[in-house]
Amino acid sequence: MVGNGSAVRKNLSQKVALILMLAVLAALFVAPSISFSASRHVREAYAAGGGQSYIVMERTSKRVLKSSNPDMRLPMASTTKAMTALVAIENGNLTDVVTVPKEAVGIEGSSIYLKEGEKFTLEELLYGLMLRSGNDSAVAIAVHIAGSVDGFVQMMNERAEKMGLKNTHFSDPHGLGGDDHYTSAYDLAAIASEALSNESFKRIVSTKYITVEGSEDRETRYFANKNKILYNYSGATGVKTGYTVDAGRCLIASSERNGMEVVAVALNYYDYFALCSSLMDFAHENYVMERVVSPDFVYKTVSVTGNRKIKSADVKARSTKYYPVKKDGSEKIVTSVTAPDFVSAPHSAGDPVGSVKVFMDDRLLFEEKLYTIDIEKKGWFSFFGK
Repeated sequence: MVGNGSAVRKNLSQKVALILMLAVLAALFVAPSISFSASRHVREAYAAGGGQSYIVMERTSKRVLKSSNPDMRLPMASTTKAMTALVAIENGNLTDVVTVPKEAVGIEGSSIYLKEGEKFTLEELLYGLMLRSGNDSAVAIAVHIAGSVDGFVQMMNERAEKMGLKNTHFSDPHGLGGDDHYTSAYDLAAIASEALSNESFKRIVSTKYITVEGSEDRETRYFANKNKILYNYSGATGVKTGYTVDAGRCLIASSERNGMEVVAVALNYYDYFALCSSLMDFAHENYVMERVVSPDFVYKTVSVTGNRKIKSADVKARSTKYYPVKKDGSEKIVTSVTAPDFVSAPHSAGDPVGSVKVFMDDRLLFEEKLYTIDIEKKGWFSFFGK
């Protein structure tokens, strides 16, 4: 009887094991898309070291409106090319004729299939760089601007240092680089914000389609922008996609609504278009640009000595400054004016007479100089025309 019981338990165990195995197989076949999507996302995050970061900032002030790990150093793939384009535009002429060098031919990754000896304007190569993410275009531009790729990379790093970026270093102009090629979400958003203030850069990265006509020196090329934000997001203005196995999926996105332009960055997010769209939605829905400094404002009226006709003069700023604040009114802008009680003639309108400081939550946002009018010296004798 004991032996028969053991046999029954053994058969039962085998049946249970078979049922469990069939259940696992059924689960795999029932939800293949879910398991594939999840595993693919995990693989990409793992390949990029697991680090992820995002940010959205207002372009002109560079105020951070929302972020996660904004200072984490991560690879950034082809979003590198935002700096490549900025350096090229600042140091070259868009009408320059560029002859494709041998070292720009056959670069791995994204390509516009340049051939040695083909001739393009710098502007045409920039379209190939920013719309089609041409790695070969990046090399051709670098060699044209600096004489070598290494020389151009040095210019990129110098530009980043000039901007005060602490978590950025470039080793190439296209984004295929290794361990010493990295940025952060904040730094990349700051680079894009700086670049978008350049009208040529903004025009190029906001272009959806362009045809570069052929000639005896090159074939016709058709460039369609890979950045889906331009097609699917209201008010989109740019900027650049990127992907490598090490970096994962990366994106710089920008948009402008109601006078406010924002820049969103996602580093190593599979759904990078959705994430950046959500970040920009948050910014546009919750913030508005407030005019905090203006030539229309009279910051103080000062007395005038040494001129019998002019008894007083208004003190004003010469520029207009805006700053993003929450729409719900919970943030208050406060100004503090430093200026004398009187001005002595003669006085030049070009000489500042004080300054206005702009604060929010006891934090200094910026300071602007204040000026008044030209005031001639007119005493009693000059007053009577003597």
